[in-house]
Amino acid sequence: DDEIGRECLLKVSYNSHDKLKAVCRSWEAMLSSPQFYEDRKISGTSEQFICLIQAIPKGNSADDKWQATRAYGLTLYDPLQGAWDRLPSIPQFPDGIPLFCECFWVDQKLVMIGGWNPSRWEAMNSVFIYDFTSGKWRRGADMERIRSFFACAVSPSGLIYVAGGHENNKNALRTC
Repeated sequence: DDEIGRECLLKVSYNSHDKLKAVCRSWEAMLSSPQFYEDRKISGTSEQFICLIQAIPKGNSADDKWQATRAYGLTLYDPLQGAWDRLPSIPQFPDGIPLFCECFWVDQKLVMIGGWNPSRWEAMNSVFIYDFTSGKWRRGADMERIRSFFACAVSPSGLIYVAGGHENNKNALRTC
């Protein structure tokens, strides 16, 4: 029965969802549905995660492992399971996330805004969105201006406000 299967899947840890999507097409469709994650919240089976920006170690020895590190990645920590999991790289930035970007959680998505391109060291107006439902990154609409070192806030309705910061020539911005 599909309803019994759904009730069981609602209780399975998020870390196993990718594997379960491979079982059959109906499970893939169910686990890829935003409604499924809303139902997890309602049933009290959704999990709380902490998202951390962490340095990606380079080198193999204990001495050089953390030296000259300029690449950073996103890591999820599940405090109930004590489990750590690294999010996949943004396709446009396979070697690490933009430097000095801002990250927000909005409606089951992680939104990464602006910062510096880690290979060209230039400020960006890019927006990237990680959808936990699909497990994939996508490009969002760019900000109107290039910004780094700015402030952000999320409204209760999910709107993201960006203010201040610096443009590419490091001039202070007074716009929002």
